[in-house]
Amino acid sequence: MAEHGSFLTDILTKISRRYAREGALRGAMKVGTGLAHDQLQPLRNFFGVDPIRISRNEEVRLHFDRLLQQAPEPFWVERIGEATGIPLRHRPQLSKDEQRKTVLDRLQLAFPLLRDLIRYLQEHPEELKRVLANSENETTKRCFQLAQTVQHLLGNTLPLTVSELGAQFFGNSKALRQGEYRALLLRWLKIYAQDAELSDNDYQLLENFHVYHDRLTVNAVLFGPVIYRKHGREFDWIYRLYEQGEAATLNWANLMDVETMSWLGRENDPPQLLCCENEAPFSQLVRQRPGDAVLFTSGFPNSAVCTIYRLLAPRASRCRHWGDSDPNGLRIASILHALFPLQLYRCDIETLKGCEQDLLPLTDRQKSAARAMLAPGGFPFQDELRFTLAQGWLEQEKWHPDQEK
Repeated sequence: MAEHGSFLTDILTKISRRYAREGALRGAMKVGTGLAHDQLQPLRNFFGVDPIRISRNEEVRLHFDRLLQQAPEPFWVERIGEATGIPLRHRPQLSKDEQRKTVLDRLQLAFPLLRDLIRYLQEHPEELKRVLANSENETTKRCFQLAQTVQHLLGNTLPLTVSELGAQFFGNSKALRQGEYRALLLRWLKIYAQDAELSDNDYQLLENFHVYHDRLTVNAVLFGPVIYRKHGREFDWIYRLYEQGEAATLNWANLMDVETMSWLGRENDPPQLLCCENEAPFSQLVRQRPGDAVLFTSGFPNSAVCTIYRLLAPRASRCRHWGDSDPNGLRIASILHALFPLQLYRCDIETLKGCEQDLLPLTDRQKSAARAMLAPGGFPFQDELRFTLAQGWLEQEKWHPDQEK
């Protein structure tokens, strides 16, 4: 192939793919625009002058009808095959069902961790119709791009923007802002959404996987005698606010490149770290437990909350979480527990048993979510979840001081 030159070799390879797809040399094929002499001459030497036509805008096309006037198709099929070293063969296009099965088989081999997604696509054959392209290779490429995106997000803890995600996996920052790719990605992510209700909102669903419209909106609220080290310097403004009885709000720009977080003046007597799901109970903890550090999760913890928790939890005397005892509240606790072990606070099994008169019934959707969480997989707070499923759940605001242990 080298003797023909790299440009001619590329054109012959393109013709081979075209023949494999169509089974005939017909019509015309664009080979370039504004070609140089050392590109045009090998084309003319191989195909002859007449089949190579140049338009007014310098677009160069190879016309197969003129080519076949010089010699019959079998001659050119053999000649091109000899030049490339790969015989030309017509490969009939797979049916849509065959294409779908082939793509699913390839996905299953390439992404063994995405078993739930593969099962979903097998059970919903119409889903892949949305991504089927003109060729099997293009269809596979699209599915692999989407599957790679899902697999990345399942393990992601850092904030990303939709534009960054599109650029990284599709080579186009606009790919996931709207359109079919975005719709497919959202549907596939819902399979793994930890909160069924949250997954009904596209933006909240993406935030559940740390994908945001703007990273600077990723905030966390923290109260405690905290200092942190960044770029070789120490920052104590969180501690200064703590001295005034105020919580600090940190955005992602504050947290980027933070090396360590620690307790100022409490190295030998570290406080406990209390994580709190809702705002009113958080403010209550700040007032009532000034000796503790309190981290506001604001529902499901975002990237900023997770980052602070990872930095501070190992340095605390112990870590506890106070939240609702419904499936979502217990799941929030489990997310933090996976980062660093914690205990439940004011929503543990003993507290729940003492607040039976204040329990709220679960909806059918909540019951379904609770049962799914109890499936094999080692959910850390099974006692509380089983109690909630049987008796109902305790809202944070329903807790009262005489239940304090």
